[in-house]
Amino acid sequence: MLVTIESTRSQSPFTDFEDSLADRLLTHYATELLEQQGCANLAELRQAVKRATEVCNCMHLPLRENFKVVYRSRNGEVVQDWRLSPMAYMLMVLNANSSNTFVARTQVEIVQRALNQL
Repeated sequence: MLVTIESTRSQSPFTDFEDSLADRLLTHYATELLEQQGCANLAELRQAVKRATEVCNCMHLPLRENFKVVYRSRNGEVVQDWRLSPMAYMLMVLNANSSNTFVARTQVEIVQRALNQL
């Protein structure tokens, strides 16, 4: 019996190239905020990422250039994480729990830097 297997591409080579260019700019992981104790748990982290993506959607910023879902090992289990652009990471911090000391301090630093540039 002769079997032919055809590979099916869901994306064009150009789209693959665009994705690899976008991936190059994703320099942070969302879980870095957990490590810095900016979020108490994964649920809080997911909420901060959700809010940051809503900001990008509202401003018509391309999500694929700022967020990418990945899966990583954490404490012996596979968990969802996100690779983020620097802007997406900062948006996530701005949208995290502001009663957290790390988050509040970072928010104040961002505002102070913006005011100093005026």
